[in-house]
Amino acid sequence: MLFTELEGHPAAAVLFLHAHPDDETLATGGLMATLAAEGFRVVLVTGTRGERGEVVPGPLAHLEGTPGLAPVRVAELAAAMRALGVDDHRFLGAGASAAAHGARAAGLPPRTYSDSGMQWGPLGTAVAADDAPFDALSLAPLDEVVDDIRTVVADVEPRLLVSYDETGGYGHPDHVRMHDAAARVSALTGIPLVTVVSAWEGDAALESDDVVVPLGDRRPAKFAALRAYATQLSVEGDDIVLSGGQRHTVAETEVYRRARS
Repeated sequence: MLFTELEGHPAAAVLFLHAHPDDETLATGGLMATLAAEGFRVVLVTGTRGERGEVVPGPLAHLEGTPGLAPVRVAELAAAMRALGVDDHRFLGAGASAAAHGARAAGLPPRTYSDSGMQWGPLGTAVAADDAPFDALSLAPLDEVVDDIRTVVADVEPRLLVSYDETGGYGHPDHVRMHDAAARVSALTGIPLVTVVSAWEGDAALESDDVVVPLGDRRPAKFAALRAYATQLSVEGDDIVLSGGQRHTVAETEVYRRARS
C-alpha cells in the first residue's frame, strides 16, 4: 500500500487538484494510473482550461493566443484521462448548463476560472502575467475556490487529497492558488493532503517519510497520456520537450510528501 491513509479502504476516492490540462499527467500521472489500476476511485479537478498556454512549434502552433486553444486542450485532457484509466474529471466552477460536470458551490452564480498566464520573474520562478484576465484563477477569492472544491469533497468523500506544494512546483500563480485551496480544504475537513516533490529537487531533498511511487507497469500509461498533449509537449524517447525547447527526462518515480498542518 503506497499510502497508509488508504489501508483498509480498497475502493476509496483520492482527489487530485490541478491547475491546467497536462499538469496532472506531468506531475502525478504515474500515481493516478497506479491507483486506478488498483481499484481506487481517482477523481481529478482541473482549475482552468489552459487558455493561455504556449503551444509547441508545429501544426498546432497557430492555436496559441486564440479561442481555439481551450477546446483542443480539453480534448487532450480527455484523451489523457482515458490513457491513465481515470473516468471522473471535473472542471472547477461550472457553466449554467454543465453543473453536473463541474465543481461549483450551491447558491453561487455560474462561472468558470480562466488561465492566469505567467511570466518569468527576476528570481527565475513564474509569476502572474501583468494582463491576467478578470476571471483568472489566481485572482479568484480563495474562499470561493475552496467552497467549489468542497462540493466535490462532499460528493466523493476522498480519503486523500493530492496537489502541488506551496511553491506550485515552479511558481505558476494558478498552481499556487490550487495548493492554497487544497491546504485550506485539508485543514477544514481533516482529509490528509500530500504534495508533489518536484523531480528537479533531486534525491538530496527527499525526506524519510516521503512516498516514492515507481512508474513500473504504469509507465506506458503515463507516456500515452503525455503524448495526448500535442499542443504542450513532444515525447522523444524517454524525454519530453516543452514549447520553449526545454528538454526533461521523465523520471522513473514520482515522489509525494505529506503536508504539514
